Amino acid sequence: METRITIIGLGCVGSSIGLALRKQGPSLEVIGHDIDPAVARRAVQMGAVSKTHWNLPTACERATMVILALPLPAVQDTLEVLGPHLEEGCVVTDTATLKVPVLEWARKSLPARVRFVTGLPIPGPKAPVTGPLTGTDAARADLFEDGFYCVTPASDTDPEAVNALLGLIQAIGARPLFMDPVECDGLQAGAVDLPTFIAVALLRTLIGNPGWTDMRKLAGYDLASLTGPVVADAAAWRMAVLLNRENLLRRLDMFIEEVERIRQWLVDNDEQALENAYAQAASDRARWLQERASGMHEEAGEPIRVPSMGEHMSQIFFGGLFRRRPPQKK
Repeated sequence: METRITIIGLGCVGSSIGLALRKQGPSLEVIGHDIDPAVARRAVQMGAVSKTHWNLPTACERATMVILALPLPAVQDTLEVLGPHLEEGCVVTDTATLKVPVLEWARKSLPARVRFVTGLPIPGPKAPVTGPLTGTDAARADLFEDGFYCVTPASDTDPEAVNALLGLIQAIGARPLFMDPVECDGLQAGAVDLPTFIAVALLRTLIGNPGWTDMRKLAGYDLASLTGPVVADAAAWRMAVLLNRENLLRRLDMFIEEVERIRQWLVDNDEQALENAYAQAASDRARWLQERASGMHEEAGEPIRVPSMGEHMSQIFFGGLFRRRPPQKK
């Protein structure tokens, strides 16, 4: 049976998945769609997709898997549009940063004949951490190689949809990390939302306030690296922090408590405490970067029993994972 995968959203994530898939199976038909025609053309030029279609439902015709590589707000709208057009047995997955809201949107918008499983790919150790990975030109076939791919199914997720996502994960060279959707969103508050929140606050503190006219002449790498997260779509960031508000507030409270502690050391002129805090932070950062570069294999715990790479790859490229459900009796 023909296997057709459609990737909706051809930025860095979507195009990287496409590049990895086509590298594993050049004959695999990967259809792309992006709201920006220039982005769609670039994805074709770099070989991330076989071809693109400007019409969203048409791009998903006969698709056995649809990957929504979209910002959070666009996932909700796209699910609503696609629901009536997807074929029976089609597997839909997403790469959005939050999982609980996406699961709710999928339940409301997708018909019972469509199987949905949510997940979150994390760039692997080969991906740089010196700047944000955005745009089609930042895409690379090995972006997710040896990185974690969070698999966050709901309790009622079809097992075949989970198997399909596992096949995708192995095809792009990533490692599955099973996680509860609520837990995943809680971790995102610290790993993604809090750094962006801090960057926004820092920029609002400095730019346009007294001294900035001269300060900007001195600002360079340090300020640029700290404020790097502030490049994403403002509407997407707003939606993400509000939907994940309770988790973010807890992380913010922890951060404010630590800032107050360090501030008091400064007030008290506590040289030793300040030096220790800096040294500990530098050591912790170096250890984290080293762990990241090594792939954090020691954190994987007990191996997860999943079908072998060979089983998954054959199922993906020959349609086994995407077999249609038998017609329901009326």
